[in-house]
Amino acid sequence: MKSIFYWMMLIPFLVFSQDQQTNNEEYLIVGSAIYSAKSDKMKEFSEGMKNHNEQYHAEGAMGVRIFTIMNGENAYDYMAVMGPMPWSALDTPNPNQEAHDQDWENNVVPYLASEEEVTFWRFHNNFSHFPTDFEMSKLRVTVWDIARGNYDEMISKLEKVTKVLKEKSSETPFGIYTNEFSSTKSGQDLSVVYFFDDFAWLGKDQKLKEKFDEVHGSGSFDTFAQEWMEITNGATQELWIYNQSLSGIGPQVTTSTED
Repeated sequence: MKSIFYWMMLIPFLVFSQDQQTNNEEYLIVGSAIYSAKSDKMKEFSEGMKNHNEQYHAEGAMGVRIFTIMNGENAYDYMAVMGPMPWSALDTPNPNQEAHDQDWENNVVPYLASEEEVTFWRFHNNFSHFPTDFEMSKLRVTVWDIARGNYDEMISKLEKVTKVLKEKSSETPFGIYTNEFSSTKSGQDLSVVYFFDDFAWLGKDQKLKEKFDEVHGSGSFDTFAQEWMEITNGATQELWIYNQSLSGIGPQVTTSTED
Protein backbone atom coordinates (compact mmCIF):
# COMPACT_ATOMS: atom_id res chain seq x y z
CA MET A 1 0.00 0.00 0.00
CA LYS A 2 1.26 3.47 -0.77
CA SER A 3 2.72 5.33 2.22
CA ILE A 4 0.64 8.46 1.66
CA PHE A 5 -2.51 6.36 1.84
CA TYR A 6 -1.33 4.74 5.08
CA TRP A 7 -1.19 8.20 6.60
CA MET A 8 -4.55 9.24 5.23
CA MET A 9 -6.30 6.30 6.84
CA LEU A 10 -5.54 7.92 10.21
CA ILE A 11 -8.09 10.65 9.45
CA PRO A 12 -11.81 10.26 10.28
CA PHE A 13 -14.38 10.49 7.47
CA LEU A 14 -16.83 13.41 7.45
CA VAL A 15 -15.84 15.04 10.74
CA PHE A 16 -15.92 18.76 10.11
CA SER A 17 -17.86 21.96 10.51
CA GLN A 18 -18.71 24.80 8.19
CA ASP A 19 -16.13 27.06 9.85
CA GLN A 20 -13.29 24.79 8.76
CA GLN A 21 -13.86 25.66 5.13
CA THR A 22 -15.03 29.24 5.45
CA ASN A 23 -12.39 30.45 7.92
CA ASN A 24 -9.30 28.53 6.80
CA GLU A 25 -7.29 29.44 3.73
CA GLU A 26 -7.15 25.82 2.62
CA TYR A 27 -10.08 23.84 1.31
CA LEU A 28 -10.73 20.28 2.47
CA ILE A 29 -10.21 16.97 0.69
CA VAL A 30 -11.52 13.43 1.13
CA GLY A 31 -9.61 10.30 0.08
CA SER A 32 -11.02 6.95 -1.02
CA ALA A 33 -9.60 3.58 -2.05
CA ILE A 34 -11.09 0.23 -3.09
CA TYR A 35 -9.94 -3.12 -1.66
CA SER A 36 -10.76 -6.56 -2.98
CA ALA A 37 -10.18 -9.63 -0.80
CA LYS A 38 -8.94 -12.96 -2.13
CA SER A 39 -11.95 -15.24 -2.59
CA ASP A 40 -10.39 -18.03 -0.51
CA LYS A 41 -9.10 -15.68 2.21
CA MET A 42 -12.24 -13.76 3.14
CA LYS A 43 -12.11 -14.83 6.79
CA GLU A 44 -8.44 -13.92 7.15
CA PHE A 45 -8.98 -10.59 5.39
CA SER A 46 -11.92 -9.68 7.62
CA GLU A 47 -10.06 -10.61 10.79
CA GLY A 48 -6.96 -8.71 9.71
CA MET A 49 -8.88 -5.58 8.70
CA LYS A 50 -11.03 -5.67 11.84
CA ASN A 51 -8.08 -6.08 14.19
CA HIS A 52 -6.04 -3.47 12.34
CA ASN A 53 -8.76 -0.85 12.54
CA GLU A 54 -9.55 -1.65 16.17
CA GLN A 55 -5.90 -1.17 17.05
CA TYR A 56 -4.96 1.82 14.90
CA HIS A 57 -8.15 3.49 13.72
CA ALA A 58 -10.66 3.29 16.54
CA GLU A 59 -10.89 6.87 17.76
CA GLY A 60 -10.16 10.51 17.12
CA ALA A 61 -7.77 11.41 14.34
CA MET A 62 -6.99 7.71 13.76
CA GLY A 63 -10.58 6.76 12.93
CA VAL A 64 -11.57 5.11 9.64
CA ARG A 65 -14.78 3.73 8.15
CA ILE A 66 -15.17 0.85 5.68
CA PHE A 67 -18.11 0.46 3.29
CA THR A 68 -19.18 -2.61 1.31
CA ILE A 69 -19.99 -1.85 -2.34
CA MET A 70 -23.24 -3.56 -3.31
CA ASN A 71 -23.48 -3.23 -7.11
CA GLY A 72 -21.60 -2.58 -10.33
CA GLU A 73 -18.15 -3.74 -11.36
CA ASN A 74 -16.88 -3.23 -7.79
CA ALA A 75 -19.68 -5.24 -6.15
CA TYR A 76 -18.67 -6.86 -2.84
CA ASP A 77 -15.37 -4.99 -2.73
CA TYR A 78 -14.62 -2.63 0.15
CA MET A 79 -14.35 1.15 0.06
CA ALA A 80 -12.15 2.86 2.64
CA VAL A 81 -12.95 6.53 3.19
CA MET A 82 -10.95 9.12 5.09
CA GLY A 83 -10.93 12.90 5.66
CA PRO A 84 -11.76 15.62 5.12
CA MET A 85 -8.52 17.46 5.76
CA PRO A 86 -6.40 20.17 4.17
CA TRP A 87 -3.55 19.04 1.96
CA SER A 88 -1.12 20.50 4.50
CA ALA A 89 -2.15 17.79 6.97
CA LEU A 90 -0.02 15.36 4.99
CA ASP A 91 3.06 17.32 6.07
CA THR A 92 2.58 16.27 9.72
CA PRO A 93 4.54 13.11 10.64
CA ASN A 94 2.63 10.16 12.12
CA PRO A 95 4.44 8.79 15.21
CA ASN A 96 2.80 5.35 14.82
CA GLN A 97 3.59 4.99 11.14
CA GLU A 98 6.09 2.13 11.43
CA ALA A 99 3.94 -0.08 13.67
CA HIS A 100 0.86 0.72 11.59
CA ASP A 101 2.59 -0.18 8.32
CA GLN A 102 4.02 -3.42 9.70
CA ASP A 103 0.63 -4.57 10.95
CA TRP A 104 -0.98 -3.74 7.62
CA GLU A 105 1.71 -5.55 5.63
CA ASN A 106 1.63 -8.63 7.86
CA ASN A 107 -2.08 -9.01 8.61
CA VAL A 108 -4.03 -7.45 5.72
CA VAL A 109 -1.93 -7.24 2.55
CA PRO A 110 -1.42 -11.06 2.24
CA TYR A 111 -5.20 -11.45 1.87
CA LEU A 112 -5.78 -8.65 -0.64
CA ALA A 113 -6.61 -9.53 -4.22
CA SER A 114 -6.18 -5.90 -5.27
CA GLU A 115 -6.01 -2.30 -4.14
CA GLU A 116 -7.14 0.28 -6.67
CA GLU A 117 -8.93 3.52 -7.40
CA VAL A 118 -7.09 5.69 -4.88
CA THR A 119 -8.84 9.04 -5.40
CA PHE A 120 -8.63 12.46 -3.76
CA TRP A 121 -11.84 14.49 -3.75
CA ARG A 122 -12.30 18.17 -2.95
CA PHE A 123 -15.23 18.67 -0.59
CA HIS A 124 -17.59 21.52 -1.53
CA ASN A 125 -19.09 22.59 1.77
CA ASN A 126 -21.30 25.31 0.25
CA PHE A 127 -23.02 22.81 -2.05
CA SER A 128 -23.39 20.04 0.56
CA HIS A 129 -25.93 19.49 3.32
CA PHE A 130 -25.25 17.55 6.54
CA PRO A 131 -27.88 17.96 9.26
CA THR A 132 -26.68 17.91 12.86
CA ASP A 133 -25.89 14.50 14.33
CA PHE A 134 -26.84 11.88 11.74
CA GLU A 135 -25.45 8.36 11.39
CA MET A 136 -23.79 6.61 8.48
CA SER A 137 -25.84 3.74 7.10
CA LYS A 138 -26.28 3.57 3.33
CA LEU A 139 -24.83 5.77 0.58
CA ARG A 140 -25.88 6.27 -3.03
CA VAL A 141 -22.80 7.50 -4.86
CA THR A 142 -23.04 8.97 -8.37
CA VAL A 143 -19.82 9.84 -10.19
CA TRP A 144 -20.19 12.10 -13.23
CA ASP A 145 -17.89 12.50 -16.22
CA ILE A 146 -17.88 16.22 -17.05
CA ALA A 147 -17.09 17.21 -20.64
CA ARG A 148 -13.85 19.13 -21.08
CA GLY A 149 -14.05 22.88 -20.60
CA ASN A 150 -17.33 22.81 -18.66
CA TYR A 151 -16.18 23.10 -15.04
CA ASP A 152 -17.59 26.59 -14.51
CA GLU A 153 -20.86 25.59 -16.17
CA MET A 154 -21.04 22.56 -13.89
CA ILE A 155 -20.57 24.74 -10.80
CA SER A 156 -23.34 27.12 -11.85
CA LYS A 157 -25.72 24.20 -12.31
CA LEU A 158 -24.74 22.67 -8.97
CA GLU A 159 -25.77 25.92 -7.33
CA LYS A 160 -29.26 25.49 -8.75
CA VAL A 161 -29.82 21.85 -7.89
CA THR A 162 -28.33 22.03 -4.38
CA LYS A 163 -30.56 25.00 -3.64
CA VAL A 164 -33.54 22.79 -4.45
CA LEU A 165 -32.28 19.90 -2.34
CA LYS A 166 -31.57 22.09 0.67
CA GLU A 167 -34.96 23.79 0.51
CA LYS A 168 -37.19 20.87 -0.50
CA SER A 169 -35.38 17.74 0.74
CA SER A 170 -33.59 18.97 3.84
CA GLU A 171 -34.18 15.66 5.63
CA THR A 172 -31.71 13.90 3.28
CA PRO A 173 -27.98 14.55 3.83
CA PHE A 174 -25.81 14.85 0.73
CA GLY A 175 -22.22 15.74 -0.15
CA ILE A 176 -20.68 17.25 -3.30
CA TYR A 177 -17.06 16.50 -4.28
CA THR A 178 -14.82 17.14 -7.31
CA ASN A 179 -11.81 15.04 -8.25
CA GLU A 180 -8.51 16.73 -7.46
CA PHE A 181 -6.69 14.70 -10.14
CA SER A 182 -9.35 13.93 -12.72
CA SER A 183 -8.45 12.63 -16.16
CA THR A 184 -10.26 12.19 -19.44
CA LYS A 185 -9.52 8.46 -19.18
CA SER A 186 -11.10 7.86 -15.77
CA GLY A 187 -14.18 10.02 -16.27
CA GLN A 188 -14.42 10.62 -12.53
CA ASP A 189 -14.88 14.35 -12.17
CA LEU A 190 -17.86 15.01 -9.89
CA SER A 191 -19.22 12.88 -7.06
CA VAL A 192 -22.70 13.34 -5.56
CA VAL A 193 -23.31 11.32 -2.39
CA TYR A 194 -26.72 10.80 -0.75
CA PHE A 195 -26.89 9.38 2.78
CA PHE A 196 -30.01 7.42 3.77
CA ASP A 197 -31.18 4.86 6.34
CA ASP A 198 -33.70 2.52 4.71
CA PHE A 199 -33.61 0.75 1.34
CA ALA A 200 -37.21 1.88 0.88
CA TRP A 201 -35.83 5.37 0.20
CA LEU A 202 -34.46 4.08 -3.13
CA GLY A 203 -37.95 3.11 -4.24
CA LYS A 204 -39.56 6.45 -3.50
CA ASP A 205 -40.11 9.10 -6.13
CA GLN A 206 -38.12 12.06 -4.82
CA LYS A 207 -40.10 14.35 -7.16
CA LEU A 208 -37.00 16.32 -8.09
CA LYS A 209 -38.63 17.76 -11.20
CA GLU A 210 -41.60 19.13 -9.28
CA LYS A 211 -39.38 20.53 -6.53
CA PHE A 212 -37.00 22.08 -9.06
CA ASP A 213 -39.85 23.83 -10.85
CA GLU A 214 -41.23 25.10 -7.53
CA VAL A 215 -37.90 26.77 -6.72
CA HIS A 216 -36.76 27.96 -10.17
CA GLY A 217 -40.02 28.31 -12.10
CA SER A 218 -42.25 26.19 -14.31
CA GLY A 219 -40.35 24.28 -17.00
CA SER A 220 -36.96 25.04 -15.45
CA PHE A 221 -36.14 21.40 -14.73
CA ASP A 222 -36.51 20.34 -18.35
CA THR A 223 -34.13 23.13 -19.39
CA PHE A 224 -31.70 22.16 -16.63
CA ALA A 225 -31.78 18.48 -17.62
CA GLN A 226 -31.07 19.26 -21.27
CA GLU A 227 -28.19 21.58 -20.41
CA TRP A 228 -26.78 19.04 -17.93
CA MET A 229 -26.71 16.35 -20.62
CA GLU A 230 -24.81 18.73 -22.88
CA ILE A 231 -21.96 19.21 -20.40
CA THR A 232 -21.66 15.60 -19.19
CA ASN A 233 -20.56 12.32 -20.76
CA GLY A 234 -22.59 10.07 -18.47
CA ALA A 235 -22.27 8.73 -14.93
CA THR A 236 -21.92 5.59 -12.81
CA GLN A 237 -23.82 4.82 -9.60
CA GLU A 238 -22.92 2.62 -6.65
CA LEU A 239 -24.64 1.69 -3.41
CA TRP A 240 -22.35 1.57 -0.36
CA ILE A 241 -23.29 0.02 2.98
CA TYR A 242 -21.48 1.06 6.15
CA ASN A 243 -19.59 -1.99 7.45
CA GLN A 244 -19.57 -1.80 11.24
CA SER A 245 -17.55 -5.00 11.68
CA LEU A 246 -14.57 -3.73 9.66
CA SER A 247 -14.67 -0.03 10.57
CA GLY A 248 -12.54 1.52 13.26
CA ILE A 249 -15.10 4.13 14.31
CA GLY A 250 -18.87 4.11 14.57
CA PRO A 251 -21.51 5.56 12.27
CA GLN A 252 -22.13 8.79 14.18
CA VAL A 253 -21.37 12.06 12.37
CA THR A 254 -21.27 14.64 15.14
CA THR A 255 -20.88 17.84 13.14
CA SER A 256 -22.77 19.48 10.33
CA THR A 257 -22.57 22.02 7.50
CA GLU A 258 -25.07 24.26 9.28
CA ASP A 259 -24.05 27.61 10.79
